[in-house]
Amino acid sequence: MTDTATNLEIYKLLVEDVREARRARRELSNVFMTLNIAGISALGFLASAEGLPNPVLFTLCTIALALTCAIWRTSNSYYTVLLAAKYKNIYAIEDDLGVHPIRDEWQSITGKRRTMKWWSLERAMPVLFIIGYAMFFAVHVGGWDVAGSLNALVDGAAGALRSAGAPI
Repeated sequence: MTDTATNLEIYKLLVEDVREARRARRELSNVFMTLNIAGISALGFLASAEGLPNPVLFTLCTIALALTCAIWRTSNSYYTVLLAAKYKNIYAIEDDLGVHPIRDEWQSITGKRRTMKWWSLERAMPVLFIIGYAMFFAVHVGGWDVAGSLNALVDGAAGALRSAGAPI
């Protein structure tokens, strides 16, 4: 059993370690966001009339950007697991100290957001970029008729509303 002063010093170190891990995750997300925004610009250039009309190059760039998003998502998951382990240690020391400031703060914040635990912007961004790349690819390489698809979707929704008796 360690004394209170030692526990308090360990607690301070763990809290600082969590702060550093969160900062590293945020910086890594900023790098991936910047890379994907630059990737969108590159795909836009490749798809333009002034760009290189090379579907193979466009396809390779799209695949590379989608893989980058998969790595981004994996990194987010790694930091989530890492921070959970760090908080578990902090909570154990809080139990030894007899006060729970970080746990109490977290519970007051997450009490209202419990259902949103698995959906956050940080987790969604890589997936949204992949969906965007897939749609961009489908339009520019696959020849997907977006306007026709959207019109069919609107017509289908309007038909469903009419059959349900809604005035349109």
